[in-house]
Amino acid sequence: MTEEQRQELIRLLQQGEDIAPEWARILFPPEKREYELVYHGKEREEDILANTLAVPLQPVRTFGKNDEGWHNMLIFGDNLQVMKSLLELKKAGQLCNADGTSGARLVYIDPPFATKQEFRGTQDQEAYQDKIAGAEFLEFLRKRLVLIRELLAEDGSVYVHLDTKKVHYVKVLLDEVFGESNFINEIIWKRQSAHSDTKQGSAHYGRLHDTILFSWPEVHMESPV
Repeated sequence: MTEEQRQELIRLLQQGEDIAPEWARILFPPEKREYELVYHGKEREEDILANTLAVPLQPVRTFGKNDEGWHNMLIFGDNLQVMKSLLELKKAGQLCNADGTSGARLVYIDPPFATKQEFRGTQDQEAYQDKIAGAEFLEFLRKRLVLIRELLAEDGSVYVHLDTKKVHYVKVLLDEVFGESNFINEIIWKRQSAHSDTKQGSAHYGRLHDTILFSWPEVHMESPV
């Protein structure tokens, strides 16, 4: 903490003003890293894990004989809260693979791309809104990466599907959460259609691919195939 920050904190306390959440990183700095992405509203990992609320999972509908155990389960809800619930099940030994090992072996996420748009379905019905952008989007995704890291099995892996807008920021977030040495590869998903999104008079090339970032936890010891 700098002298200027110390005096500002004293002033806030003396005048009875509220302390902004950003002060948490100054008062209780996270573990020192070689580098990290710094932005407004970033929370400590400890606070993310502690403050995320778990929600009870209630059976709504079953298909065939999949009414027991965790076979082919689809969960509807806020994925952050759902992952906290799954994490509690993992800690209790109730989220296991067929061989008895604990945790998820593979996580694939296709988050919004921070387009600030509203998307509609084929029948013009509202599908979803992609209105979160900037630092808010980064923290939205980072919170989920922190939970995913805790949910993964020792031999698990995570794939993050993005476009050109945020992939460079999220690569840094992945290195921060999982460790740079555990980033395995950048996968280019080339679009098969011949369309181009360039416009007449535009100064950029057409965006013809998406990117999938592939990483895994620190404990992963095997080499990728």
